[in-house]
Amino acid sequence: GCLHIRPLINRRKAGQLARMPDIALFSAGLVRAYGGALSSEHGDGRSRSWLNESFYGPELYGLYKEVKRVFDPNNLLNPGIIVDSAAILQDMRPLAESAGPARLDFSDYEVNPAADLRIAIPHVHRAEPHPDGFAASVEMCNGAGVCRKRGSGTMCPSFMVTRDEEHSTRGRANALRAAMSGVLPAGELTSRRMYGVMDLCISCKACHSECPSAVDMARIKAEFLARYYEVHGTPARARFFGHSASLSRLGSGIAAPLSNAVLRSRAGHKLTGRLFGLSPRRTLPALANVPFETWWRRRPAAGAGIHGEVVLLIDPFTNYNYPAVGQAAVEFLEAVGVRVADAIAIDDGRAAFSKGLIGRARRLARSAVARLTATAEAGTLLIGLEPSSTLTLRDEYFFLLPGDRRVGTIARQTRTFEEFVCELDDRTTLQNRFTDAERRGLLHGHFHQKALIGTGPSRRALSLPRGYVVEEIDSGCCGMAGSFGYEADHYELSMKMAERRLLPAIRSADERTLIAAAGVSCRQQIADGTGRVALHPAEILRDALSHQGRRAGV
Repeated sequence: GCLHIRPLINRRKAGQLARMPDIALFSAGLVRAYGGALSSEHGDGRSRSWLNESFYGPELYGLYKEVKRVFDPNNLLNPGIIVDSAAILQDMRPLAESAGPARLDFSDYEVNPAADLRIAIPHVHRAEPHPDGFAASVEMCNGAGVCRKRGSGTMCPSFMVTRDEEHSTRGRANALRAAMSGVLPAGELTSRRMYGVMDLCISCKACHSECPSAVDMARIKAEFLARYYEVHGTPARARFFGHSASLSRLGSGIAAPLSNAVLRSRAGHKLTGRLFGLSPRRTLPALANVPFETWWRRRPAAGAGIHGEVVLLIDPFTNYNYPAVGQAAVEFLEAVGVRVADAIAIDDGRAAFSKGLIGRARRLARSAVARLTATAEAGTLLIGLEPSSTLTLRDEYFFLLPGDRRVGTIARQTRTFEEFVCELDDRTTLQNRFTDAERRGLLHGHFHQKALIGTGPSRRALSLPRGYVVEEIDSGCCGMAGSFGYEADHYELSMKMAERRLLPAIRSADERTLIAAAGVSCRQQIADGTGRVALHPAEILRDALSHQGRRAGV
């Protein structure tokens, strides 16, 4: 076995920092007592070379030194590694700070070197985090470099394409840390060069789940952008996408035919390119003639559901661009005996948050929480259709509205559509509601799904029809990533991300294969890259209901 020991040390506390040599010696002693080795999958390196003499004994360590002297008499090759190394507390990584050089707080200097480490170690785990959330988030990166993987998983999409350390999660964290610790001039923290380092982060949050230290670069980027805008001003493109829900409300409904004609015209492409830097090879999603809210108000009230009731969360994309997805969800839920008591349309603030408009995102979060609290407190489940919007309520709202107890209540009552379908299947057998037709399906999971809840609920829900065989594409990120793929300076990289695995897998599928993607930007990328129409799981499950299954829920 290979045991990784990660005691939690607050390096700003001198007393805790002083424990590091004792903890290392104690651990090395245990390893030696059990006949183990200090390292298994890598060399001893800078962090453990200082232990080698005590671990291997003076005779063997002396042989190491002699070999080093014979083959490297001028000490040119990796000096200080394996032999003659510096102490563990020398040459440590600079600490990230909000401003100014790294510094230590000596108020906690209480270590007793003679103390029993078996007593001292537990106290390390009660170390308080540094009060600066941004710096602490950056410090979460321990340099392991898992974000540099090139194969499976999602992290890190930009590195998988560019193979450039600068565009890995670790590269971004190192650059920010260098600016906050004094290695770089303080002004570099909000410099245009730093913007270039952060620019290709697509806020997928894959690092939050796939990084061993759970670095959340999406959240770090949002705060970086907010600080950057304070210095350089907020660009028109960020305002355009951050206010997209309000703009869509104005352009949909009666105004939709004119809005769509303008957006799809040559003049419209030139205008959006000049004003917002959008790619002429992209077309913004069409605005709906009948938004979901309008459709919902016009439909007759539903009867009682034999399997309870829920409230639908209607995100801006479902409301103004793809109301058919919301309609499919309503029709499916009612067909299987669930009453949709209400459909609440909100702007959850995800777009504003991703673009660094933190103040606007916080205002939208407060508004959404005010509208949803009564429903959540009543114990009714809130069912969302767009993964990024739904999961914002369960993740980013804790950051945007710290200390607001209502956020926890809403988060506990919020489910993605697929999660709820699985919970419903646990309570009642849904398989009997579906047709026996045989279909093959390809699933592309949204990156926020993968990062926060996994794609298991999607796979299970889509496999409920007996004849459906669903295969998940190990596609990472589709590359559209909200607005990222619409932007001219990111278009080529966006397509390279998609061409890595997603688009080839879809092109190789026959025409009868169902393509499933819950994310609106994922469906758009698939359409742009292959011409195939990807469906939301709600549409697929609604269409898979048998006539008997539809009647059974009435």
